[in-house]
Amino acid sequence: MALLQVNKDLISTGMKEFRVLLDQQVMANKSISEEDMVTMVDDWVNLYINYYTPRMSGEPQEQDRALQELRRELNTLANPFLEKYRAFLKSL
Repeated sequence: MALLQVNKDLISTGMKEFRVLLDQQVMANKSISEEDMVTMVDDWVNLYINYYTPRMSGEPQEQDRALQELRRELNTLANPFLEKYRAFLKSL
């Protein structure tokens, strides 16, 4: 069963917003640990999921599938950011 178009649009919007959030992060000399950054990124993903949960349309199953897709996409966007952060920590 394909996702509803309105949910696809919400996923796309969430991804764009999340990408902007990640792009705004400045890596400075005072860094936090890798574990803390992973926790922070997980918190950001959860924030986005909580924000978009009431906005999803369709039956509960459709909403759950759309939220799973959003979570998967946000985590996919977060992975390169976390790799970049790991490289930054190693350079210190």
